[in-house]
Amino acid sequence: MTIRTQINFDGWQDYRGKPGGAIIYTETSHNSIVPVRDQLNENGNGVFLDPNYETGTVGLFAYTNTKDINKAIRSKVRYLFFGTRYEGSNLNYKNKYLIIGYQRIDKIKDVRGLHLQQHLNDLNPTFLTLDICMATWGLMRFVSFEDSYVLTDETLHEWGYSGRAARPLRTVFKEEHAKILVEHFDSKTDQTDEYIDTILEYSEDE
Repeated sequence: MTIRTQINFDGWQDYRGKPGGAIIYTETSHNSIVPVRDQLNENGNGVFLDPNYETGTVGLFAYTNTKDINKAIRSKVRYLFFGTRYEGSNLNYKNKYLIIGYQRIDKIKDVRGLHLQQHLNDLNPTFLTLDICMATWGLMRFVSFEDSYVLTDETLHEWGYSGRAARPLRTVFKEEHAKILVEHFDSKTDQTDEYIDTILEYSEDE
């Protein structure tokens, strides 16, 4: 059985959002069976530490998605949905925009002070221009490539949203569309343990 890492909840606040959801983008590995985050910089876009399946957090260890997390909290949505543009070797999913899982936000915390301690000397600490850096914690559910939700431009437009199914997508989904996504993932086999095990294997190889 996969063991998740317990975090210190000092300073975390309980969160009760509305049933909507927001997109968080993550780069994903080309080489793993499940689409885990690109922790080895395979894509050349930096090391991704979110979503942090091991601890059930987003934004605690990295500020890659801080602006989007802040926006989600301001919008008071309950869910974060994790999207990726797949560029690996599986031709069935190549160049498609996949939503691979979600987090139900149960707790939040402003971690700007923590980022100042840990990342102040980074090459481009983009969080310095922000007043707050929100992190989230909560139930996560991730699925296989085959069970991912393929988000298309046509679906976005049918749902009444502008933009394209691409990395810059910053859509905040209404309740009815967030419900479609959550029900999709809840109907599939939960692969979160496999995600965690894969990341732990990568960490052992580093």
